[in-house]
Amino acid sequence: MAGKHARSDAGTTGVVLRLAGVIAGITGLAAVALVGGVAFGLNSSWVGSTAIASIATPSPEVDLDEIPAAAVVQPIVDNRGAEPHRVYSPDINPLKWSGDPAAISTVYPERVKGLYGVGAVIRIEFAYAVPDKQKVLLEQAATVITSKPSGIAAWSWPNDTTMAYRPKEFWPAYTDVKVDFEWKKNKLATYDPAVKFRIGRSMTVTMSANKLVGKVKRDGLTIRKVPVSLGKPTWETASGVKTVMERYAMKRMVNPGPREPYDVNVPFALRLTPSGEYIHAAPWNTYNLGIASTSHGCTNLSMEDGEWFFNNALEGDPVITTDTGVELDWYEGPGAMWNIDWADWTKRSFALA
Repeated sequence: MAGKHARSDAGTTGVVLRLAGVIAGITGLAAVALVGGVAFGLNSSWVGSTAIASIATPSPEVDLDEIPAAAVVQPIVDNRGAEPHRVYSPDINPLKWSGDPAAISTVYPERVKGLYGVGAVIRIEFAYAVPDKQKVLLEQAATVITSKPSGIAAWSWPNDTTMAYRPKEFWPAYTDVKVDFEWKKNKLATYDPAVKFRIGRSMTVTMSANKLVGKVKRDGLTIRKVPVSLGKPTWETASGVKTVMERYAMKRMVNPGPREPYDVNVPFALRLTPSGEYIHAAPWNTYNLGIASTSHGCTNLSMEDGEWFFNNALEGDPVITTDTGVELDWYEGPGAMWNIDWADWTKRSFALA
């Protein structure tokens, strides 16, 4: 089944999120302290931001499997004026855990060495609630490595079964990302997830319910403007950041009712939320594009624009909607986590100490 159900006047009840107040420690200038997944790293003259986790390197062509776990390696000769390649080893106490390992149920991104958009969020779901003292150790034993400085970033726990990592802003384009886990050997979790992926070019789509025109930007330049139709009253499209999750050349969408049932084959459909929001071509709605919102919650495009977006979008590309009057819940896919305020995000990290 696809598509959205009508929203009640009460709205969706938000998830009560656990807060933990802990204080971040910073090591000396010669090293980056990876404590609980937040890194305050080297400032790079070509980026002007802090390095993520424990690595800052200039080239997206670096093979992360060949990077040693510790010690400083010789600088890589590079003519782009970037910071020389360096590796930093976190200095943390030996990890101890006397309880049962956490049972991992799902890991995202799931495609090892896959290509993703700048809105990808590392997300690990556990089968059961994780105790707070175990959360601290899980964060400390998960080192995020990137081939470019990505600004300040952190692990966070939106709820007791979800551990996620993202920078404060979207990832920089053309960045390799890898996570080195030391969970299994420390008996913290049932296995070490295989998380290694590449961020491709930056492409975002932004649109307002007040204007009904989507603006597509690639690597900072506006390359396309597309008329859209969003969700009509009581079927409103949610406002906020979403990211492309799945893609279908043809997707059957069914709403069995009882109100406004439908069963239709939809061309060039890209899923944005688990609950059924898509951005897709809607040839039956051509005359409302850019004029009126008449959909059941999806973002409607013309056939030409829908096919173009289908052929050019990456999983993890952000789609940002505003002014609909309905806010997106954080659990509506990995991309929805960008809607959590950064101050709240860091408060939910259990190892910033």
